[in-house]
Amino acid sequence: MSAQYGQRDTLGVAEKTLYLNIEDQVKKYPSLRRELIKRLDGKVFEDEVKSYKYEWSARPNRPLSTTVAVDAADSATSMIVTEPGVFNVDDVFQGTNGAQFRVTNVGGGVNVTFVKIAGTQAAMPLGSKVAIVNGGTAHGKDADSMVTTGFDDYFNYTSNFEDVIHLSDLDHNAMIRGEEKQAQLVARKNMELTEKLQRAIVLGVRGKDSANKITYMGGIKNMIDTYAPAANVIDFGGSSVWSASTVDRDVQDKIDSALDIVAAKAFKKPVLWVTPAFMKKFKHIQSDRAYTTVGSSEKRGIGVVRKYESHVFGMIDVVQLQGMEGIMDDYVFVTDESDIGYKAHRGLGWHTYPLARTGQSYKWQIAGHYTFKMGIPEAHCYFYNLGL
Repeated sequence: MSAQYGQRDTLGVAEKTLYLNIEDQVKKYPSLRRELIKRLDGKVFEDEVKSYKYEWSARPNRPLSTTVAVDAADSATSMIVTEPGVFNVDDVFQGTNGAQFRVTNVGGGVNVTFVKIAGTQAAMPLGSKVAIVNGGTAHGKDADSMVTTGFDDYFNYTSNFEDVIHLSDLDHNAMIRGEEKQAQLVARKNMELTEKLQRAIVLGVRGKDSANKITYMGGIKNMIDTYAPAANVIDFGGSSVWSASTVDRDVQDKIDSALDIVAAKAFKKPVLWVTPAFMKKFKHIQSDRAYTTVGSSEKRGIGVVRKYESHVFGMIDVVQLQGMEGIMDDYVFVTDESDIGYKAHRGLGWHTYPLARTGQSYKWQIAGHYTFKMGIPEAHCYFYNLGL
């Protein structure tokens, strides 16, 4: 055994000894904020999720406008419209040139007979808009037939999110240079699974693999692609939009046009879901006029990095989704969050349970079955081809 004379210093200690004293605990990377997990909930669900398949229906209100399907002359007393179920007897509608007419008969839902009651009648060419503006039922008249809109049926599957922790009996009870014990590992794995759930809420594609007993829940993009009108999927225009001299106006016009699309169906103000890659460019839009402003004082301000002032809804939130870089960079979603949500299968929310012990080994499973619901697909849309 060697002896040392004089001052004692750590420089004389073997590196392998210092190695044991690096840190009491390994520092963890910060978790992603999982904005959607915190912003959304299951209130949009009317029932428990009792199966791998969840179904729901929506009955839209009767529309009050449509378009002319065949040219109508300036002396016409009837017209054919494109959508059935819009007009009923005694509705008053306005055509081209501001003239107004009272409906006297509707055949097959689209053959409309009318009389002029105000204004100067003009021709109504193919594609021109006709809209109900008043009612003209005679006092004491017997009731006419009711106009009823049908149901739209939707469904989604659940996804099974699971992971396992596997520890030796020593790791189960010890802390060795930052290694996590069972409870800490369970918490970390649960956090990783919720981050996976957030990605499924956005980009999951609904599917069923019967042979392997697997189902996949569809997210917001898949629900829009499947159920919303084609107009709700909008080409942003690529990189040329950002390089144009009129970029401020062009970007605002595109976003406002999307808000126009969802305005008739949205229950509450929609929000924008974006990634940091989009925000790097979007933050400069009208920055000299403070057209977008920072911050949110609202309770649901999680992830809000900007306010966008629209002509339809006024100020709306811009929610930045961290951790979605590279997979959502080509999309911006316009969504009414009160109309969407996620929910666990009954009795199968996040849960942890021990598996059978084998020898000097502990094994735990963390699992959860979740699905996603979008009440009215027309109240949501997204941009693609952002040109970032």
